[in-house]
Amino acid sequence: METLDLRGKPCEEFILEISKYLVNLKVGDSLKVITDQDRIICTHQLLRNAPRFVFKADAVDDHAEIVIRRMR
Repeated sequence: METLDLRGKPCEEFILEISKYLVNLKVGDSLKVITDQDRIICTHQLLRNAPRFVFKADAVDDHAEIVIRRMR
């Protein structure tokens, strides 16, 4: 599982960085992103019409940990 630390990035740059990694994920692979808590909504906006991916977000203290998994 690859880990990205994207704390402090604006939503547009956040989506761009994640998109680069999502394109290369194979079935069953996952990506862990550590970011600001308000980026959970950006992740939802990015993946809401992408049935290949599921994500789980946890708010931890001052940041969020988001795990994105490619399903098919």
